[in-house]
Amino acid sequence: MKIAESLKKECILPDLEARNKVDCLMEFASCISSHLPGLAKDEVAHLLLDREKLGSTGIQDGVAIPHAKIKSLDHLVLLFGRSLTGIDFQSFDNKPTHLFFVLLVPEETTREHLKMLARLSRMLKKAPLREKLLQAKNVKEIYEILCEEDKKL
Repeated sequence: MKIAESLKKECILPDLEARNKVDCLMEFASCISSHLPGLAKDEVAHLLLDREKLGSTGIQDGVAIPHAKIKSLDHLVLLFGRSLTGIDFQSFDNKPTHLFFVLLVPEETTREHLKMLARLSRMLKKAPLREKLLQAKNVKEIYEILCEEDKKL
């Protein structure tokens, strides 16, 4: 599954307002509930926060991939957000997180979920890509960078 199939431009937040983990996840939940009315903001936020209690999805190098399984969802949904100032996401390297991919999947899905997590992880290991995403000027540019990089995988 390609990123362009799951990520819509309206689900790209180029300048997150949040300054902490909870507010960050709430901001993503608010975004997705406004674009998929069947998803309740509180439900999405609760599921993302519950997943974080198991261990931070902040990996390293300023990247986090929060994810959750949602019963009422019938397809994989991807959101992207960027915090230029950085957010303490309790990452493994204890550095601020700047780039966020939020992955929401149907409850029964395992294979798609794991494939997308692996795809994102491979992509985001590349320092030049992370730098391009931080330097991008707008949503359109972020989307184009991600789609172009995804074609290389």
